[in-house]
Amino acid sequence: MWRFNETKLVIDNPTTDTVRLIPTSYKTNIGEKMAKITGSHLFVRSLKLEGIKKVFTIVGDTILPLVDAAADEGIEFIDTRHEGAAMHMADGYSRITGEPSCAMFTGGPGFSNAISGLPAIYTSESPVIFVAGSAELPEKGMDSFQEIDQIEMAKPVTKGSWMIHDKNRIPEYVATAFRTAMSGRPGPVHLTLPIDIQEQVIDEKDVTSFLPEEYRHMGKSQGDPSSIEQAVDLLAKASKPIIIAGNAARYSVNSTQMEQLVETTGIPIFTVEQSRGLISDEHPLCFGYGDAGLNKVARKMSEADVVLLLGKKFDYRYKFGYTFDTNAKLIQVDPTPSEIGRNRGVAVGILGDLGAVVEQLTSKYKSKFTGKETTNRNRNGLKAWVEELVVIEKDWQNELLSKADGLSPMHPLEVFTKIKHLIDDDTFIMIDGGDYCQWARSYLPAKSPGHFLRLGPLSHLGAALPYGMAAKVAYPDSKVFVFVGDGAFGFYPMEYDTCIRHNLNITTILGNDSTWGIDKTFQLAYYERAIGTDLRTIRYDQVVEAIGGYSEYVESPSQISPAVERALKSGKPSLVNCMIRSGASPLAEAMIARKTNR
Repeated sequence: MWRFNETKLVIDNPTTDTVRLIPTSYKTNIGEKMAKITGSHLFVRSLKLEGIKKVFTIVGDTILPLVDAAADEGIEFIDTRHEGAAMHMADGYSRITGEPSCAMFTGGPGFSNAISGLPAIYTSESPVIFVAGSAELPEKGMDSFQEIDQIEMAKPVTKGSWMIHDKNRIPEYVATAFRTAMSGRPGPVHLTLPIDIQEQVIDEKDVTSFLPEEYRHMGKSQGDPSSIEQAVDLLAKASKPIIIAGNAARYSVNSTQMEQLVETTGIPIFTVEQSRGLISDEHPLCFGYGDAGLNKVARKMSEADVVLLLGKKFDYRYKFGYTFDTNAKLIQVDPTPSEIGRNRGVAVGILGDLGAVVEQLTSKYKSKFTGKETTNRNRNGLKAWVEELVVIEKDWQNELLSKADGLSPMHPLEVFTKIKHLIDDDTFIMIDGGDYCQWARSYLPAKSPGHFLRLGPLSHLGAALPYGMAAKVAYPDSKVFVFVGDGAFGFYPMEYDTCIRHNLNITTILGNDSTWGIDKTFQLAYYERAIGTDLRTIRYDQVVEAIGGYSEYVESPSQISPAVERALKSGKPSLVNCMIRSGASPLAEAMIARKTNR
C-alpha cells in the first residue's frame, strides 16, 4: 500500500494502480483537539474510552491503518506467531482480569485463523472484542481480495457480529460491542471494519461521543425481594445444602462477597469454571472442584437437599440438572432469564446481577436468622454435613498422594506434589487438556480469582500456553506455571518466540509420555487397541532452548523441584520437560466407568 500526504504519493493497490489522496492532518499528539480525524484513529480512541490498553494481534494488510493509529494513541500491540494464539491470549486476559479485552486481525485468512478460538471464548463466557479488517466496503460481494463473509461466520459463536459501514457510526458500534460483551452473561463480540472506513477522514463535530458512563447501565440489578426471602428460607431449613459458583459469578461476585455469604450461612461451596479461586480452596467451607470425576467430595452433590447455583448452567457437567436428587430444592441465580430453569425446573429462580444477589442473600440471612434458635438448630444438622465432607476430602487427598510412588518413569502426580510448595496466593496456574493435566485439576488448590484457569469445553489443546502469556502481560511480577502435555505443546511451541520478544517469563512444566494420553486410554478401554495416538519422544526442552528460552530435562521425581526453581530464577521464558508414565487420571477413570457401566 502506498501513501500520499501532502508530500508523498501512495498507491493502495499496486496491481490496479488505484490512486487516492489521503490527508494526514490527523497526525497529532495524543489528546490534541483536532478538526479532522481518520476512522482508524476514531476507532482506537473509542477502544481507549472502554479501557483497552493492549491489543492481541498479528499484523496484516487490512488493519495497517488501525495499527498505525494505535501507535499514535499509545495502545500496546502484543503480536504473536499465530492468530489462534492471539485469540487465546485475549480470552485468557479477560478470564484473568475479569475485564474486556481486544484481539485484532487482518481479514480473510487472518480472520479465519483467529475464529478458531471463538468457540472456546464463547463457551467460557469471556468478554473479548474480536476486530477484523476487510476489503473496501464498495467491493463487498464482488469477489474482492481475500473476501469471506466474516459477519455470518462469527455469528454462531459470538453474542453479536456487525459490519461497520459508516465512519460516523464507529463510536456507536464500539459502544454496542462492549455493552453486548459485558451485559448478562459475558461473551465475545465481532466487528469488521473495512479498510476504506478506517482511512476516511471525519469532521470531529460530526461524531457523536459514546462515553461508557453515559450509555452503559452502571448499576447492579438486584433480585426480586420475595424470591430472595424464599431462597433464604430454603437454605436455613436445609440439612445438606450446597452452593455451586459457575462462570457468570467470576465477572460480578468478588471474593469478599462470596466469603461473607458462605460464612454467614455456614453452607459448603464448590467452584467450577471461571469461578475457581473466587473463594480459596483452603477456606474451611470450600471443597474445591465441583466435578465428581476430579473430586470425590463432589460426588456428595447427589445427596444435597437444597442447591444454590450462582451463575452455573444446567449443562452436561451436571447431567442437565439431574446430578442432583429429584427431590432436591434448586435455587438458581443467573443474569440471563433464559438460563433459569433450562433443562430442569427450579424451586426459586432469581434474575439479577450475581454480586448484588449474593449481598441480598447474605443480608437477608443475617437479619432473619443470626442468633436465633431456629438457625442454631439447623446449624447442628449442617455441622454434621460439613464434617462428613471434611472426612471425604481428607481421604481423597490421601488417595491421590498414594499414587506418587517415587518410581521412574514417574507418575504424573509426582510433578504436582513436588512443586506445590512453590505456589503462593499470587501464582497463576494454567492447565491444559489431556490426562496429565487432569491430575493438576484434582490436586492443586485454586487460591485466588482468575489465578486458576483450565481449558473450557470447546477450547483447543495447547491454549494454556497463551493463557500463561496473558497472565504475564496482565501481572508481569507474578509467577506463572503452565501445565501441558507433550501432544498439546505441539500446537503453539513457537509462541516461545512471542514470550522472548515481549519478555513474558512463563514457566511451562511439560508432562512427556510420548502419546495422546487420554485418547489412548479411552481406545484401550473401549476397543482394546490404540490407533494414531503414539508420538515420538521429543526433547521439547531443546526446542525451547533453540528458540532462546531456558530449559531443563527431568527423569526422576527428586529432580523436579530444583529444576523448576532454576527455571524461575533464569529470567527467561522456560520449560521443564518431565518424562512421565502414562495412566488414566481420575477424570478418565470416571468417564470410562460411566461409558462401560463398570
